[in-house]
Amino acid sequence: MNRQRVTLLVLLHLSAAFNAVDHSILLDRLYTVKVHSWFTSYLHDRCQSISINGETSRRFEVQYGVPQGSCLGPLLFTLYASKLFTIIERHLPEAHAYADDIQLYVSFSANSRDDQSADVEVMQRCIVDIREWTLSDRLKLNDGKTEFVLIGSRQQLAKVNIDALHVGDCVTPLSSAVKNLGSWFDEQLKMDKHINSI
Repeated sequence: MNRQRVTLLVLLHLSAAFNAVDHSILLDRLYTVKVHSWFTSYLHDRCQSISINGETSRRFEVQYGVPQGSCLGPLLFTLYASKLFTIIERHLPEAHAYADDIQLYVSFSANSRDDQSADVEVMQRCIVDIREWTLSDRLKLNDGKTEFVLIGSRQQLAKVNIDALHVGDCVTPLSSAVKNLGSWFDEQLKMDKHINSI
């Protein structure tokens, strides 16, 4: 909220990301970082069954997903999603991700409609490229969980005319507060909604 700028923050979510990891794609990525052989046996020949009310299904081989509940699950997912930041870097100066939650942001001058339009267009192109990557790597961008907020002072926010973003086939409306990694905050980075929800 300094330098008379407004930040556009977009929160993307990958659906069932840990369960959707394609083992062959993951092993290819592991090969490029020279640890392929360490994980081949870890991922292959994994079986599971389902048990409900004392009845157990037959065992079947697991071909997708990384084991959850271990320290390796998030690490393997991060390696699987390593192309994500290469894509983002082509469009935006910075971004953050925590497993399947992705934060994209860009700051612009609230006094310039041209800056606003240009940065919204850059953000839209970045989201389109991320969407294409998720499809090629068999992940699913959850359009319905995508949120965005504009962060700035009241005076600067009053100068901005952005009310929606397009994510896939969805039009995502501007939010006045968003939940990111379990915490609510609003357009002025106040956490009143989070505090009131406790």
